[in-house]
Amino acid sequence: MKENPFKKSDELVESYLGKILGTQKGLLLKVKNSWKEIVGSDLCAHTEPEETKSGVLYVKVTSAVWRRELKLTAGKLVEKTIKDAFPEIKKVVWR
Repeated sequence: MKENPFKKSDELVESYLGKILGTQKGLLLKVKNSWKEIVGSDLCAHTEPEETKSGVLYVKVTSAVWRRELKLTAGKLVEKTIKDAFPEIKKVVWR
């Protein structure tokens, strides 16, 4: 039986993706890809994950009004939802 000629390349791609997704940029990519599902379409329209660093997710907010609301009340619930989806995130900073 012949061996699949693409098997080695598939293993290399999987290995490379595993390395990328295990990094801070990989975490950010995973967060961005599921952001709308996590926060909902309304909040998604006014926020964008920008950066992850040392367990902190930095999220860009479109206006001062939205930022204030997220810092005061709604943000606590959203932050818990984000942390539940991504345990490696310890804190969310709205900016």
